[in-house]
Amino acid sequence: MTWRVVSTLLLICILSPAKIAFGQNSKKFNASSYPAGSYKISRQDYPFGSFTVRIIQVKGLNDETTNPSYCRAWLQVRSGGRIVRQAYFNDIDPVGADYGIFLPEKQSIPNYFVALKEGDYDGRLLLLAKDGSLTDLPGGAFFLTPDRRYLVGSHDSDYQSPFVIDLSNHRLVINGSKENLPSVDQWYRDRYGYFFTVLNNDGDSPKPIRNKLEIYRLNLAKLKFTKSTIAVAQLKSARKVQVVPWQLSPDCTSVR
Repeated sequence: MTWRVVSTLLLICILSPAKIAFGQNSKKFNASSYPAGSYKISRQDYPFGSFTVRIIQVKGLNDETTNPSYCRAWLQVRSGGRIVRQAYFNDIDPVGADYGIFLPEKQSIPNYFVALKEGDYDGRLLLLAKDGSLTDLPGGAFFLTPDRRYLVGSHDSDYQSPFVIDLSNHRLVINGSKENLPSVDQWYRDRYGYFFTVLNNDGDSPKPIRNKLEIYRLNLAKLKFTKSTIAVAQLKSARKVQVVPWQLSPDCTSVR
């Protein structure tokens, strides 16, 4: 396959992400549409307050003949046997990495059930609140601030742009891709707060220039990132921020 063809296919993948739809108008799951031998179906239920979260994933076993080719997924919010909210992904493309809907090892965000959709060069965080509202936001590796108000992370995409979500109103307050912020290499915290080092254009970790590194500091009071530099010695004394771990489940398979 020529580089021109590969480039074209990559561009199509980037411009044509899996479709997500909310509510009863999105595609309903019908097991009879996915015969054994051509598809693998997995389904799991998770209690959450007065609701039940059901995650259904359908994996095509032959990507040349099946529809979906790779992974069709539903996250259903159910109450009294009815679907009251639904997130639907028509066909999630692996694009060389993990794909499907994943859960954290532990649901540790107060008053929320969180799931992560991977694939399509577009990670999505699905946040279900106690009132049953379901929000779809840019997603990827993330951590919580100590007051548990803000969720901070980097978008799992063709580049890892930073994002900040205000959990008090489940709203995206910083969108790094729209603000043209650089790709995140590593998150840190020091006595001044959170910051990240910048991933190089070639995908490698940054190299010091005159014993300093470029960083972007997060100002939560003003909800903005500010470009700065840090001495290598100072960086060594800063603490790496640990992101929330995810379940190591097979791709496009719902597991506990």
